[in-house]
Amino acid sequence: MKSTRSLHNAVLGLLGGLASWTLMQSGFHAFDALSVTGLSGLNIIWLNKFIFEGALVGLGLGMVLQARVSLWYHYELVHILSKMFIGAFIGAILGLICFSIGELLQVWLVLPALSRIASWTLLGLLLVGTTELFHSRSGFLRPRIISGGIGGAIGGGIFELLLLYQMTGPDHLLGLILVGFSISLFVGITENRATSFALRVVSGKQEGQIFLLDQNRFTLGYGSQNDFILKGYAEVCDLHANILKKGKEVIIENADEGGEVLVNYRLVDQQSMKKGDVIKIGTALLQYYEI
Repeated sequence: MKSTRSLHNAVLGLLGGLASWTLMQSGFHAFDALSVTGLSGLNIIWLNKFIFEGALVGLGLGMVLQARVSLWYHYELVHILSKMFIGAFIGAILGLICFSIGELLQVWLVLPALSRIASWTLLGLLLVGTTELFHSRSGFLRPRIISGGIGGAIGGGIFELLLLYQMTGPDHLLGLILVGFSISLFVGITENRATSFALRVVSGKQEGQIFLLDQNRFTLGYGSQNDFILKGYAEVCDLHANILKKGKEVIIENADEGGEVLVNYRLVDQQSMKKGDVIKIGTALLQYYEI
């Protein structure tokens, strides 16, 4: 299961790189076309091609990274699209900031390539950091964010090597795909190391779906703001239960006075779970197991 998720993340990273390349091609063609018209101030606004490139790359990668959890759990299309929109907007801003910093670093660094790799590293850190901000209720999980920076640094280094050997045009695509792949791969590896427990849905329309417990805190209910969403089950509250990881223990607690949480068909307010336990949330049945 964990290896499948890693593959899923890596493929999304590849698609994020492809999206970034497509946006760069379209963006620079549009920029050149508008420049020909002689619009006043255009060259001042987009004075630096490297910074403009950063905004487009951030847009493509941010869009995919922000939505990857929603895509993994097959949430509703509206939910996925909203995540992609937020990710694209934030990613574009972060791309502008990170590549602007890289441009400034060229003043102090002897090798321009180092400043550009610093931009990729910072972009990986901040993209994963903002994903944690909007998804994780455990706060910022530093190993995961650091892994984003490592992926950005490695991907950026490969990208610079491709530029060094004057690989442009279609080969530019390879560099961006490898950047997206590298960031997603390292984040996925870090997530797998933190994942030892899961919940499997064993009844209803979501039967067979698995929720991986890779954070320290989760919320569960039918509301779209939950980490785990149970749709189409009667008696499930908007925010029904919290799942907490405390050391080696995983605890489930009732989060709504009007709702009921049962562990092995016994009503509980808070209960430590063990392998094989059956959890009843409304009419939904889930089983806790270790992986």
